[in-house]
Amino acid sequence: MRTVKSDLHFFSFSQNLSCIKIGVFALLGCILLLTVFNQQNLAHADPQPESIGSVVTQNAKRSNEQAFAFMQEQLRAYKEKLRESERNLEDFQQAHGIISLESQINLLLGQRGGLDDSLKQARNKAKGFQEKLDWVKGQISDVPREIPLSSTISEAGAIGSAKNQLLGLQLRERQLLTKYTASSPHVRALHEEMEVVERFIAEQAQKTGSVSSGKNPVYHEMEMVLFRTKADLVSAEAQSAVIGDQIAAVDNELERLRGLRSGLDELRRQVKADESNYLNYLTKVGTTPPQDYKVQVGDTLDIKFFFNPELNESILVRPDGRIALQLIGEVSVVGYAVEQIREILVENYAGQLKNPEIAVLLRSSHVAAGDASFGQSDRLSTGGVSGGN
Repeated sequence: MRTVKSDLHFFSFSQNLSCIKIGVFALLGCILLLTVFNQQNLAHADPQPESIGSVVTQNAKRSNEQAFAFMQEQLRAYKEKLRESERNLEDFQQAHGIISLESQINLLLGQRGGLDDSLKQARNKAKGFQEKLDWVKGQISDVPREIPLSSTISEAGAIGSAKNQLLGLQLRERQLLTKYTASSPHVRALHEEMEVVERFIAEQAQKTGSVSSGKNPVYHEMEMVLFRTKADLVSAEAQSAVIGDQIAAVDNELERLRGLRSGLDELRRQVKADESNYLNYLTKVGTTPPQDYKVQVGDTLDIKFFFNPELNESILVRPDGRIALQLIGEVSVVGYAVEQIREILVENYAGQLKNPEIAVLLRSSHVAAGDASFGQSDRLSTGGVSGGN
């Protein structure tokens, strides 16, 4: 009985062991089939072993291109902001007639000083003529108007002298009318003097040969001095009034320009800030030619003056390797890097500008088209900003 049970137990154990072996072999077969299947899929997807590295390279290249495009777009945005601030500054200057504010103010101050001196001189002349007029009036009151005439011969002599004087006044009138109108103070005063002489001649002509007395020649001469002094006084006062109006106009213009200073300074600060942002980003983007790139004929340079924007210009390098700039004239640039050109310009402008803070931009150059480090937009390079004084 026990023998039968043992045999049965052994038989059951053998069956279980066989099942386990079958299961193991089945599992190994599945793993083998799965491995073969995966290898076939990989072979079908990429028959070349290096394809995985190629995909990685392509993805990296595409990522770099996207990053480059983004940086270029940002650079264009900075550049457009700079152009906008430069346009705002230029429009402000044109609207208010500003070329160089400080130079214009200094010029007006110089004119103001000259006008002050002229006004002082005109007032001193007017004061002197007024004192002379008062003296003549006091003297003429003590001179008799009529005196006895000794003979008709002396009367005729007085008339002849008066006619000669009238002729001289008429000649003087012709000269004045070439410069002044008939209503000007000079001409009116001369006409009054001529009327006095004409009345004297008429009076003497009526009395000749029949009257034993007539106008005192001394009185007549002092009367002429009186009229001439009045004319000089009127002229000096008119000159003082004109100079005073000119001074008022200069003062008004000075006040207007000084009132524009804060707005102009703010626009200049904005231009400088936008230019600094643009140049800094331009350096970070790395889309410029190598720093040791040498300028060639046909390249275009942008010359920027931070404190003298009226001197800014974009200029083409001529076939002779030179560029022509304001204030300093011809400068040779071929064979120099932009930083070297900036240093040359700073040195040359040091004698012309108080603060020659200059940037040199390479707008277009002869960098090879295949150079991936050179951007698709404007080809620019900065030479930096000088320290300035």
